[in-house]
Amino acid sequence: MTHLMRLELKKVGLKKYVIFSMIGIFISMYFLFVGLNDSSTIKSNYETAFSTLGMIFCVYYITLFSVLVATYIINEYNHKTILVMFSYPIDRRKLMIAKLLLITLLVMFSMIVGYICCGIFIVIADKCWELIEGEFRISVLSYWIPTALKAIITFCTLGIGTFVIGMIKKSVPMTIISAIVFFYIRQFYIAGMDLYEENWLFVIGVVVITIIGVWYVLTYKINQTD
Repeated sequence: MTHLMRLELKKVGLKKYVIFSMIGIFISMYFLFVGLNDSSTIKSNYETAFSTLGMIFCVYYITLFSVLVATYIINEYNHKTILVMFSYPIDRRKLMIAKLLLITLLVMFSMIVGYICCGIFIVIADKCWELIEGEFRISVLSYWIPTALKAIITFCTLGIGTFVIGMIKKSVPMTIISAIVFFYIRQFYIAGMDLYEENWLFVIGVVVITIIGVWYVLTYKINQTD
């Protein structure tokens, strides 16, 4: 599995991915600053600031995941290049899992770096421009770390969900559109439950449904190339 992931990493091109990740983090910082600096709203606290960051990351990283799935998996079916890889004496499920796992690890690592960078940015921005109500204390991390953990699990799982949707019809548009749909589902749930972030019930539910979807794709859809 590790060898397959290394081969896929060479194909993906790490340099290009790092550039997109850095751009995404800087864009997130910009929108975060604009949101916190909005004079028409009540001054944010650290909880709402991190909630805003979660919403921004939800849009960016699920979309990024869907683009990677569309580029390196769905397009290979559409262009029939996947047939070359299927001709190798390697289990097709293992090959697909390696692709999906690599994308998941890349997005997960980018999110971890993004949360660290943007968390530091929130603290610095507050010190410089007093955008947030209250002072930063180490105790805030007891909220930030679990919140970031739930978000990372949820966004990566929803990203895998775009793989499930895209593989049903081998459709790039369906893959991208599903990312937008998943974002709205996440936001509707949080708003409906009057939450600042995902609760564990939502996270577990998303994980279970996605696992079932991946099993279905690997069982019934992976060999269909038409």
